[in-house]
Amino acid sequence: MTVDQNTLRRRGVGLIAHDPERSHGGYTLYTPITSAGEIHLVDIEGRTAHTWNSPHPPGRQAQILPNGNLFYAAKDTSGPTLFPIWDVYHGGIFQELAPDSTVLREARHPFHHHDATVLRNGNLLIAVVEPLAPADAARIRGGIPGSEAPGGVVYGDVVYELTWEGEVVWRWAAIEHLDPERVVLNPHFARNHWPMANTVNERADGSVVVGFRSASTTVSIDRTDGSVQWLIGPDVLAQQHHPHELSGGTVLVFDNGTYRDTTSVPYSRVLELDPRTGEEVWSYEDNPPQNFYSPYMSSAQRLPNGNTFIAEGSFGRLFEVTPDREVVWEFVVPQFRSFGDGVGLESSAGAQNSVFRAYRYGADEIPWL
Repeated sequence: MTVDQNTLRRRGVGLIAHDPERSHGGYTLYTPITSAGEIHLVDIEGRTAHTWNSPHPPGRQAQILPNGNLFYAAKDTSGPTLFPIWDVYHGGIFQELAPDSTVLREARHPFHHHDATVLRNGNLLIAVVEPLAPADAARIRGGIPGSEAPGGVVYGDVVYELTWEGEVVWRWAAIEHLDPERVVLNPHFARNHWPMANTVNERADGSVVVGFRSASTTVSIDRTDGSVQWLIGPDVLAQQHHPHELSGGTVLVFDNGTYRDTTSVPYSRVLELDPRTGEEVWSYEDNPPQNFYSPYMSSAQRLPNGNTFIAEGSFGRLFEVTPDREVVWEFVVPQFRSFGDGVGLESSAGAQNSVFRAYRYGADEIPWL
């Protein structure tokens, strides 16, 4: 018998565990990061419920909109390569897809990366990069010495509100509102991108949450003047993903923990925080903690019954825990695929089932299904 040489796949894929009495139920949406353009929806038993197909590979992820259509942030493979890792995490194409995968509308931006979301007013909120002026680039602290983009360029994060017609109607630049002396790159990250936003989303009051992975920093931005309302930094977070506001005003975030200063053992956790103080309201970690770990990507979602749905993104492990931190559902993404040539990073080698994020939806949120 030939042994499967993929470690993750060999351990088991698909539905691993399910406690129907305590799970919230519903449907799980995920987009394998190495997908050729397939977005998957599975039911609570792990069976395929629906698949969307796009001619474009994922920039990062997809979400179901309130109208039941799919918002898909895809990758424009024809764009420029700004620096080596750019080809891994840039996107550039934003689509609203009908259930039959028909493109209902589309927008593009060549310098988009990581996250994008649809605002309540219908416009797009996206993360992009713009090259910093040389004087500003010289102000950036931390990172790997000499790892700037070609020509010594440092690209800075900018958040745009973009119409579907491509018009920028609001702009916020990190270099104009964050102090590089305080928002410092972790020494393990390249200096080509500061501070590397991986999350943009809207709060209930219209302000914007942005998470910066390479500086282990999350901020809330006042839309009226661009000021920073609160900041949670590396004293709490370590290379986090998907910070977003919950209904009570707290913030839920996946804290990856790759280079956490307080321990020599990397492990991940999910934190619910008071954003004004950074104090912990609720948390999940495994026992022992190193059993739950995703060095990059990943997400967490609070479900209506109080459970928390978690994507351990690097390894395609999706699971649901109760408020008492007990696992009641677990599923491992069965789709494995390689990135192909030209990516050039160790984390992108070989066949993998990783996902940037995953989401759980109730049947009422997918009325056409």
